[in-house]
Amino acid sequence: MIRKLTRREALIGVSSTLLLPAACSDNGDAPDAAYLHGVASGDPDSTSVVIWTRVSNTDGQTAVGWRVAADENFQNNVVRGEYRTDASRDYTVNVVVDNLNPGQEYFYQFEVEGIRSPVGRTKTLPVGHVDRLVMAIATCSNYAFGYFNAYEVIANDPSIDLVLHLGDYIYEHGPDGYGGETGQRIGRNHEPPRETLTLADYRQRHAQYKTDLNSMAMHARHPLIVIWDDHESANNPWMGGASNHQDDEGDWETRRAESLQAFYEWLPIRDPHNGGTREEYWRHYQFGDLASLITLESRHTARSKQIDIDDYLDDIKSGADAQEFINTIVGAPDRDLLSSKMKQFLADELAESVHANRRWRIIGSASVMARRTAPNLNDPFFAAQENDLTDDGKQTLEGLTQLGNLGLPADLDSWNGYPAALDSFYQISKDAGAHDLLVLSGDSHSSWQNVLYDAAGESMGVELGSTGISSPRSLLKLGQEGLKRFDELNAANNREVVWTEGRYRGFIRLEINHDRARADFVTVSNVESRNYSTQIVRSVDIESRDGTLQYV
Repeated sequence: MIRKLTRREALIGVSSTLLLPAACSDNGDAPDAAYLHGVASGDPDSTSVVIWTRVSNTDGQTAVGWRVAADENFQNNVVRGEYRTDASRDYTVNVVVDNLNPGQEYFYQFEVEGIRSPVGRTKTLPVGHVDRLVMAIATCSNYAFGYFNAYEVIANDPSIDLVLHLGDYIYEHGPDGYGGETGQRIGRNHEPPRETLTLADYRQRHAQYKTDLNSMAMHARHPLIVIWDDHESANNPWMGGASNHQDDEGDWETRRAESLQAFYEWLPIRDPHNGGTREEYWRHYQFGDLASLITLESRHTARSKQIDIDDYLDDIKSGADAQEFINTIVGAPDRDLLSSKMKQFLADELAESVHANRRWRIIGSASVMARRTAPNLNDPFFAAQENDLTDDGKQTLEGLTQLGNLGLPADLDSWNGYPAALDSFYQISKDAGAHDLLVLSGDSHSSWQNVLYDAAGESMGVELGSTGISSPRSLLKLGQEGLKRFDELNAANNREVVWTEGRYRGFIRLEINHDRARADFVTVSNVESRNYSTQIVRSVDIESRDGTLQYV
């Protein structure tokens, strides 16, 4: 593989070659046949962390030994134990290792019948005074659309403390669906070769994603904090169904339950506790006096059905009609995203963070929060370009132009489609004394630098949105230059959008200390092969001023 070593990689010591000793067997050729899906860790707190693997080529109940040490050579073993797995959990191993020391690096390994797994590296969360935290922000990793090259860049950055994955860790589509054409062309077809509907289907799909070597490397190097979005179950779910769940595909509640079961089996996360259900998946991660990270669940515990704007467009003839639609239909007060238990958790944990005087209050959101309407596309650029577009591109441009002329939002699956829920979220934050939110968002396949305001125009903080690891922006139908111009107009026409970029794939490297936060939008030049280079397309600094956050 050929890669250009970037300035940023040189500064942080990232290797220009693929390093996989933590993800492959001792001979360096491939994962051992007993551990075809590597090892992983995640869901940490200050004294415990989850370690994970999956035992391949076995049947019946299998005893899996595990050990954790303070050094990668296992000269200083800290704790060891045994875990029994079987077909009821697809032979996955999910161990909560506790009684560990805060803020310490550990190494872990599994063993079955004398066969040892690759070695993984992990960390517990720190307590007390914390100088610095570095996170990689990832989202939207679609196997069929390309190689997880950005995962390799993350794996090879030794300064990263953890990976925050904001959803769409897998995709449910079959080879004839989203990404299928690309998957066929580059030899990364989805397995099973159909849309995932059953527990067996979801397990096989998770297993396929875990065979990607770059994924194995990243998981072996860094602990994972992960939330789900929609595609872990089906596109655009709500409490009563999903846009990609049809009447002939069985019972929705059964499908959702089985998709979440596979999620808990195949990722290094803790099982529900304190009487909670699998759907009630939210967390507060505390990093000493430096930061709180609160993750939201917005898909399976409260979400109202998404509004299809096409059902209303024939009756929207003017800006006044559009505003009435937003106020009465989209803005109906009973349209929600967060459950009452999620809201109470958010209120309690934000108040705790403010009381503890932590420097940063970070929110992990599966979708973009900033308010946006489609930009006005009556622009000479698009008039000149239209004849060069495909039929799909022309149709996309026509639809966006209509929305822009009416001042309507283009994405009603995001927080844009739930203004009452957003107002409630901001009120909870203000009641807790938190006007300084640093929101990290996924889902959109675009990079975002946003500012956030409540309905009264009061600053609530800032938002950073991460582009996809491999999933492309749908508006690429406008062409590279067309999407570039659309993004420029999107920022120019929306108060809360400072900058956005949808042409690239990659992740955000976020480094925070007590003075400021620095976000590097890291991109990879190619995902359709293993040959790529990296580039930082934008860097932004954030400081706290006047009780909220501002870009500097």
